[in-house]
Amino acid sequence: MYKINFMNRDALMNGIHKTFFIMRLIIIIILIAVIQLSAKDSNGQKLTYNKNNATIREIFKEIKRQTGYNVIWYEGKLNSHMPIDVNFYNTPLNQVLDNVLDGRSVTYQIIGKAIVVKAGEPAFRDNVISTLATIDVRGRVLDENNDPLVGAVVKVKGGSASTSTNLAGEFLLRNVDEKAILVISFVGYVTKEAKAAKRIEFIKLTPSNDKLEEVEINAGYYKVTERERTGSISRITSKDIEKQPVNNVLAAMQANIPGIQIVQTTGVPGGGFTVQIRGRNSIAQGSNPFYMVDGIPFNATSLAGAAGITANANPIANINPNDIESIEVLKDADATAIYGSRGANGVILITTKKGKSGKTITSISMNQGISRVGKMMDFMNTQQYLEMRNEAYFINDKLTNSSPIYASQYDINGTWDQNKYTNWQKELIGSSAPLTNIQATSSGGTNNITYLMGANYFREGTVFSKDQSYKRASSNLNLQYTSDNKKLNISLGANYSQINSNLLLNDLTSFITLPPNYPNLLTNDGLLNWGNNTMNVNPMAQLQKQFEAKTNNLIGHAQISYKIISDLRIQSTIGYNLTTRKEFDSQPLATYNPANNPGPAQRVSVFRDNSADNWNIEAQADYNKKIGLSTFSALAGLTFQEGMRDQQAVTGSGYASDALMRNIASASVFSTSASFAQYRYTAVFGRLNYNYNSKYLINATARRDGSSRFGPENRFANFGALGAAWLISEESLIKKYLSFISFLKLRGSYGITGNDQINDYGYLELWRPTVGSYQNQATISPSSISNPTYAWELNKKAELGLETGFFNNRLELSINYYSNRSSNLLVSTSLPRTTGFSGITDNLPAKVSNEGWEYDFSSQNINNAVFKWNTSFNLTIPKNKLISFPNIAATSYNSQYAVGEPLSILKLYDTFVDPITGLYQVDDFNEDGIVDNKDKHINVFVGRRYYGGIQNSFSYKGFSFDFLFQFVKQTGKSLLSGLRNTGSFSVGIPGRNQPSFLVDRWTFNQNTSIYQKYSTLSSADVSNLNATSFGSYGTEDASFIRLKNVSLSYTVPEKISQRLKIGSTKFFLQGQNLLTITKYKGLDPETLSIANLPTLQIFIIGIQITL
Repeated sequence: MYKINFMNRDALMNGIHKTFFIMRLIIIIILIAVIQLSAKDSNGQKLTYNKNNATIREIFKEIKRQTGYNVIWYEGKLNSHMPIDVNFYNTPLNQVLDNVLDGRSVTYQIIGKAIVVKAGEPAFRDNVISTLATIDVRGRVLDENNDPLVGAVVKVKGGSASTSTNLAGEFLLRNVDEKAILVISFVGYVTKEAKAAKRIEFIKLTPSNDKLEEVEINAGYYKVTERERTGSISRITSKDIEKQPVNNVLAAMQANIPGIQIVQTTGVPGGGFTVQIRGRNSIAQGSNPFYMVDGIPFNATSLAGAAGITANANPIANINPNDIESIEVLKDADATAIYGSRGANGVILITTKKGKSGKTITSISMNQGISRVGKMMDFMNTQQYLEMRNEAYFINDKLTNSSPIYASQYDINGTWDQNKYTNWQKELIGSSAPLTNIQATSSGGTNNITYLMGANYFREGTVFSKDQSYKRASSNLNLQYTSDNKKLNISLGANYSQINSNLLLNDLTSFITLPPNYPNLLTNDGLLNWGNNTMNVNPMAQLQKQFEAKTNNLIGHAQISYKIISDLRIQSTIGYNLTTRKEFDSQPLATYNPANNPGPAQRVSVFRDNSADNWNIEAQADYNKKIGLSTFSALAGLTFQEGMRDQQAVTGSGYASDALMRNIASASVFSTSASFAQYRYTAVFGRLNYNYNSKYLINATARRDGSSRFGPENRFANFGALGAAWLISEESLIKKYLSFISFLKLRGSYGITGNDQINDYGYLELWRPTVGSYQNQATISPSSISNPTYAWELNKKAELGLETGFFNNRLELSINYYSNRSSNLLVSTSLPRTTGFSGITDNLPAKVSNEGWEYDFSSQNINNAVFKWNTSFNLTIPKNKLISFPNIAATSYNSQYAVGEPLSILKLYDTFVDPITGLYQVDDFNEDGIVDNKDKHINVFVGRRYYGGIQNSFSYKGFSFDFLFQFVKQTGKSLLSGLRNTGSFSVGIPGRNQPSFLVDRWTFNQNTSIYQKYSTLSSADVSNLNATSFGSYGTEDASFIRLKNVSLSYTVPEKISQRLKIGSTKFFLQGQNLLTITKYKGLDPETLSIANLPTLQIFIIGIQITL
């Protein structure tokens, strides 16, 4: 009778592997016997090889290369991927094998030119003792702040057993000899050993002084260690981001990275940021960096409509900062040229968090807080305001109670309460906005499959009203698969977010200059107050203007790579990014002053539907080969990208009721607008890298780009760069005589990139619909003239950098000098009026220069087991200049730019107070008796002369304390440039209150003041405009030092967490924008506007629990 044996898959595969192993072994032994190879005695073979974390497989390959001996082994008995540290110099082969295989339950036999590794045969007594003496080891690995280290490697010293820690820093090793020693390692930390035990409370690792050599940097198409990179790449990680309570990760990058200038334009949640890497490269075209999220191009152009309080909303706000693992900023040609034209203005690479192998770990973080305006301006009180108005009206302008305009001077003619005082800053922007942030993450997996999934809810109110809020719900999922033989890797990821905001249509900050005796905004019944038709403006009406925006963002990617042979890997990536934004805003009849008799025509609602999607497909091959002391790396790939942008808007009016304004069909009058653009891009790219003895490095990159934004004649262009580095600290003389220098690298690069941040279809003749019809047919007219020959802007980048480390890298300093030259600039050149067009877009031989110095310093001031104190400092000194612009005096650009000056300048009159008239006076510079643009001889740079940050981090037992100061030296538009003339009044624009420092004005008795007299006359309005908008009063020192961030956290001791049966618990307090020191007279030296909400102070308290 036959007996059927049902085997599981693992047993079956194990048997197959053993069979193939035996067959291969037999064939090799037969061949050796038949051919009768005559080999040297193995004792005569020697090996020289020195490498940390070398795998056993790599060592066997090196044995083959240096001795000619083939090594044969069965993977089921020997894990050839196990990393070990080796240092052999002219060592006999037998000793090498004994050292590598020691403690791995295998033995070896040398047969001719073959080394056969086979399982050892322990005695029966040893087997029994080994079985009885093994234990399961459980423990936890923490960093210097008592936070879990995720992904730390724990292995048995001299053995093959190993594992990695999960999200809670926990690990489990089964069947470990109770006398074994564990080796715990993590990138950037000192490797530590610990005795095996059933329960190890915790193992704390300390940061390595050699972190420069170990930290791996994401360069986009490839990865490189910090030690061996040739390009300029700066980096922040999740640890830097999580200390800052921000809803947009761009805010967390401020003052942390040299060379990148990030300016927040408004404090409204979801508001805009401007981002520039190493200055402005173009006169008229885009200067924004290129964003990549998990290797997928991300559309960072705002989809917000022209209306709304966040008209320039930055799409990066769609990405939950808690999902981000790291951000790399690529700056020089060596780092960016492989991205071609897309990298002309720098590249920002965002990498989201991935899962780690181990049991499922869930982490929950919750925080609650408030945001508020940190600084209020000092405006005139009622007494000072009325004194200003009366002096202007009665004394300076010599008007009387019988003057025709007196009846409309409600603030001084007694119509409004002369004793009333309202602080409009407190009323309109003085509230505290609630803030809530909840994050949940779960991850885990096996050695083959890992996963991470998370969800987040964020809500931030406004300082305007409790009814408005900005809400973001997001989720992310990442899956990774690695085959048993480590050849096949698959990565899948998706990130989705939805933002709902019902913020105001207009910013109430623009109303803080209302007169202090302005009537109450609401009646006793809670209705809008129009003051018996003396109030044409009521800020509370803005609350009834509905504005809603719903933004959806999806980023998805799939990547598969396969290692064909040990040195060659192929990879394919497909990605998709879709962003949609729907907006609705309306102006009901209730928002109008009834005295103006508004009707259905004034009921207006707008429906907007905007979208942008982007497909990206890439394929690449990587080849790496080590020959002796030389390592060669090569990369080649293809890119295909397609993006579409669709925008539609429908405006309706003539509604019969406010209640019908959400139904566009209820409107009696319609108007529509729409636009569509398609962008296609393709490229081939490559990289060659040579590394000799980890001391001399050369990196060459090249790319050929094709963009649909150029005509057929210039659609393709070539770009490339060359970078090199010399690790001087590896020279023997440095090691011998300057041992205090632990790291010293000199690097440089030069390359050319292009810029295709121009309008789609700009090279074509474009037409647009016109009003009216011809023979009952719709008509169109040309809007621009074609120029199919214009070509790419070019950006030549050069850099020289020095990176140093002293005293085992306790002190680190990086100094970079860069020089970028942009040429072949695309601008609008003038055409004769007879053409019917004002200009045509064409390349101009103008040149723009961006030069600068970047400094990055860090120090480990105190570093022991109990207390640590680290300091980091960065400084950027940029210099932008228009080098040449042929015949600029004959162009319209002459009023904006000047050769030899930065692009961001204001051409201003020299203005002063005339001691006789008391009004601002313009200096007739050319003395021709006419005040015109020729008299604007003062060029003032409006921008940052230098900027940076300094951070200190302290840790003591379970406590961590960090604070970051931001400093900026800059000149900006003055507060006066945003104010009306002092002393004036208008019912239509009543916001005429002034800062209290303007009480020091010109008077008949004090004619030396630098501020003009109070006046209501139009002549004073003109002189004020010339002085504050076009004259030397239009700018002021807006430099500032800001306490950007403070973070205090406490991690509950391990013993307490164990009693509570949770992995870890951390409490934290965080603050943002807590203190600003500045001479700037306005609300905020960063936003530089009296009409926009300033950056807000933020205070939060929270808890993070790992289960």
